[in-house]
Amino acid sequence: MRVQYVEPPPRCTSHAYRLSGGFTLVEIVVVLAILTVGLGFMVQTISAVNRLAPVNRESARAVDAARAMVEEMRAANFVDAFAMYNADPADDPAGAGTAPGMGFVAFGLGVRTNDVDGRVGSIEYPTIGDEVREDVVDASLGMPRDLNGDGVIDALDHSGDYEILPFRVRLDWTGATGARSLVVHTSVVAP
Repeated sequence: MRVQYVEPPPRCTSHAYRLSGGFTLVEIVVVLAILTVGLGFMVQTISAVNRLAPVNRESARAVDAARAMVEEMRAANFVDAFAMYNADPADDPAGAGTAPGMGFVAFGLGVRTNDVDGRVGSIEYPTIGDEVREDVVDASLGMPRDLNGDGVIDALDHSGDYEILPFRVRLDWTGATGARSLVVHTSVVAP
């Protein structure tokens, strides 16, 4: 019987041949750096979302208030729409001071300190003084425009004979980020 001596393989200290299952200090530092950067981005994102939440709530309340006012005006008697939602209480259809007027409340939105009527919302028509006029220049309302359908754009008062009534719903409030506004342009048309 022959006995042969076999020499053990040389010990290799390179990373590829290491038999230990642990991590090096460099690997741990790299992983911690990556986790720290990722955590920082996550905290910034959560912070931004928390800052924008009140702004989003305000915007949603403003849009809801504007939509409700537009629907209220469209549901009103068309002939009386201007008289019901203008600034002059003397021409209210059911008697002086009985109509809602041009200002309206938008719940959950802060009134600006310089607001005269204490209401966030207002209705604006193509008027000069208290008259609905076809010759008003207001591109956002599509003016000047023939409002009574006679084919002529004139400088007369059409508050009693309009067939189309363009208007603007404006909301101006003080919110979480300061002074904010929302403006909606639309019109009501004779049935």
